[in-house]
Amino acid sequence: MTAADGPQAGDGVAAALPDVPEPLLAGYLDAALAALRAAPATDLPGALRQYQTWTPRRLRHPRVLALVRRSLEVDPGFRTAVDRRVLDEEQTLARLVRSGRYAEALASGEPPEAVARVGIALGRDGAAAVQAAAEAAVADQVRAEAAKAESALAEAEGELDAARTRAEAEAAAARAARDDARAAREELRRAERQVQSLTERALTLEQELAQAQAAVQAARAEAVSEQRRLNGRLAEVQARLAESQRQYRALRRSSNRVDPVVAEAVGVLERDLAALRRATGLPEPGSPGVVRPVRRPARREPLPVPAGRDADHPETLLAWMGTPGVLVLVDGYNVTKHERGFPDRTLEDQRTLLLDLCRRLARRWGAQITLVFDGADVGPMPNTKVGLGAVRVVFTDAERIADDEIVALVNAEPPERQVVVVSSDNELRDRVAALGASVARSPALLGLDAR
Repeated sequence: MTAADGPQAGDGVAAALPDVPEPLLAGYLDAALAALRAAPATDLPGALRQYQTWTPRRLRHPRVLALVRRSLEVDPGFRTAVDRRVLDEEQTLARLVRSGRYAEALASGEPPEAVARVGIALGRDGAAAVQAAAEAAVADQVRAEAAKAESALAEAEGELDAARTRAEAEAAAARAARDDARAAREELRRAERQVQSLTERALTLEQELAQAQAAVQAARAEAVSEQRRLNGRLAEVQARLAESQRQYRALRRSSNRVDPVVAEAVGVLERDLAALRRATGLPEPGSPGVVRPVRRPARREPLPVPAGRDADHPETLLAWMGTPGVLVLVDGYNVTKHERGFPDRTLEDQRTLLLDLCRRLARRWGAQITLVFDGADVGPMPNTKVGLGAVRVVFTDAERIADDEIVALVNAEPPERQVVVVSSDNELRDRVAALGASVARSPALLGLDAR
């Protein structure tokens, strides 16, 4: 009988799958799942077509396996396709089963599952092979269980020997424990005597502690009284400090300062007038009618830039700082708020960090540095005065910005003195460059922080 005519039990109905243990049926179901994935969708039972694209792992879902088993029993075409696939894969074993030599196959080492799979595919011709495979599987299971039982028995005997050894060790430990208990009782009696002595000592210490606590309470009350007195004194000092700061700011606002716009315009006029005198041969003011040589330059000239560098390079700024008598004016918040500066710190921390950097540079290179910050309301920096040796700090009045203050400071210096301005503000850079000052951007100064 062939796979094509073996499984049919009636018209349009396939034979029921044999009643064998699930492990023996698993191989046949695996072949059915493989046929489900490989067959054209039109050749599959309607209930199985939706699962054709599923992965083998998903196809092993119990619901899908139940549908596959049902289709094998009601769809002769699908059953025939699965039988043919099994017989094509196991041709040698199929010949042995057809010839009734399934016992020989089992004895030669063929797994009962493989013999059962071929027997199911052969239908009635393989029924005896399926039964033999089931009996062989049962026998294998019995042998496996017997071997397992023998292993368990050997393990139990080993555990019994280990338990006997442990019991002997525990008995010896118990005897030692009894000896230890007798010694512990003697130690307990000695400890009880010591506890009685310590209890008497504790009572004495409690009395001394009570006396010490009373003394502490008295000292604490005295400290509280002293703290109140000091708090009052501190409030008085803080009030005086606030008044001093207010008077300082009022004094700065009332001081006679030159408007930066006016100062810049006056400087330009003075330079133009000097040039006109030279061009016309007019004498300088106060001369006896003859043109005297000009003793100082009419206009400040910027410092030269070292070869191979640009004006915004830290090495250029270092070279300028080493110029004798140079004045370095720093646009304070323009430097500290630069992305390479300290923009995330408080204003006080920004000023302090910049001041520390300028102090180090001034000590090392001998330059005079002036830091200019916006806002008179900030007040003097903590623990500093306006003059800090080679570093000076200037806070502008409320109505004046740092740019105007820096321009006025440049104008206030004689033309023969070199002035360097550190700022990335393009408008300020243009204004001071027109006055002959050397200009460097903020990163040039910040780049010297690690030097």
